[in-house]
Amino acid sequence: MNLSDFPHPATAGGAYAQSATLADGRVLRYRRMGVGGGTPAVPTPIVMVHGFAGELLTWAGCQVQLSARHPTYALDLPGHGGSSRDLGSGGVPGLAEALLAFLDAVGIGRAHLVGHSLGGAVVLQAALSRPHRAASLTLVASSGLGEEVDTGFIDRLLGADDPETLAATLRPLYADPGLITAELGELVLAALSGPGVRATLRRLADQCFAPGRQRLVLRDRLAELTVPVQLLWGTDDAVLPVHQAQGLPPAVAVHLFPGQGHMLPIEAAAGVSRLIEGIVAAG
Repeated sequence: MNLSDFPHPATAGGAYAQSATLADGRVLRYRRMGVGGGTPAVPTPIVMVHGFAGELLTWAGCQVQLSARHPTYALDLPGHGGSSRDLGSGGVPGLAEALLAFLDAVGIGRAHLVGHSLGGAVVLQAALSRPHRAASLTLVASSGLGEEVDTGFIDRLLGADDPETLAATLRPLYADPGLITAELGELVLAALSGPGVRATLRRLADQCFAPGRQRLVLRDRLAELTVPVQLLWGTDDAVLPVHQAQGLPPAVAVHLFPGQGHMLPIEAAAGVSRLIEGIVAAG
């Protein structure tokens, strides 16, 4: 969803978009902030991945804060924002391969990986597939950690055809109702109305979800990771239930945000950024 012209927390710092061409020819849009990129003289970069139907500006507030000390990258996954509509092999594994190909395309050997919602499953899958590419993992309201999910939200989002319905659909994502306005509904409607957008997102949803459940659950593989891992979750998340943060390996640090919903990178950017700073320092 393109929020670049909307006065919303997700637009903090403006948008400075670039494009990276993957080895298979697909083009991904990304925004880089901060200095350097992954050479020995430069801090290991932070790479941030949005969730289903999101875009790189989900991370705008966090990226502005983190870029003061670190090279940071936020990208649009295939099928989202300004990136190619080609999902490749699709599903979480296909998106993870696209993320790894993006690291190759921009010259990042190893990164601190951060993912929100579906993006959490994507960065987790990438780290499991190529452990040497991840310096740490920050999973924010992450999918992939349990079967349960409100897939009805996806159906309502992709089925909405007017701004008011879209605004009502987005309302459960946020703790602050003031962030949900008619203008936001109009903007999201325009983004969903782009050529092939709804069809691509429907295809991706069918690859990643079945009614009421996630197709890929990776929680039992968390113990394979040897890098620092942390999980951030809002206690009032209406899309992915916070109880999925329970019973994880002791090495996974769990941070709960009381009263917050699903959109922590936007509504709790300062707290999320502080925790990312902490795991980056530890890693």
